[in-house]
Amino acid sequence: MADPVSNYSASDVLIEATSRRLWDEDESELRILDICKETNLSTSVIYGHFGSRQGLINASLLHIFGLVTDEIIENLETSAARSLSTGSMLNALFGLLNDADFQERLNRQRQMFFRVSATALSRPSIRPGFLELYEHYVKRADAVYQELLDGGHLSSELSARQWSLFFEGQMLSRAFHGLSANWYNQDDWLRSAYQMYAAANPEIIS
Repeated sequence: MADPVSNYSASDVLIEATSRRLWDEDESELRILDICKETNLSTSVIYGHFGSRQGLINASLLHIFGLVTDEIIENLETSAARSLSTGSMLNALFGLLNDADFQERLNRQRQMFFRVSATALSRPSIRPGFLELYEHYVKRADAVYQELLDGGHLSSELSARQWSLFFEGQMLSRAFHGLSANWYNQDDWLRSAYQMYAAANPEIIS
């Protein structure tokens, strides 16, 4: 009988275990022996699949980035669907952002999004995989904003890509929420986001 841990599944097990740790700790704290103990796989399996400790970390960071971008887009798609069904982009979007549990999860996603992005800037070895995932993310985001444009929920003065940049810029500051007691609070952020959206959509708001 074949070993139930095939070459492919061994990689998956290692990446999953490493990814869970990287959500909560810096990669400098990650120990290969801890991963071996958790997965019941030897160091030779790790090095055989990934070449090095860094190779395993790189693969895990890309795995995290794929999961995070998928979930961000799925949340955006949910918000867009609500907008199209209720006729109110503001109610759908800002109602979602007022949900404390959702906001906490979203902030965590964004922090990981920018953490992996920053790593790709300084680590050329993961850049090709990162760019492939990012291009997929951008295309899905553009499709959602185009759907909202077509449905009359966004001003046609901006393209789908420009609307995507508008909201991405809004979310950037939220990724660093919690790093300082003096960082922008939720109420200030929502108020500014609402006003910028309203300024760009006067005919829709009125």
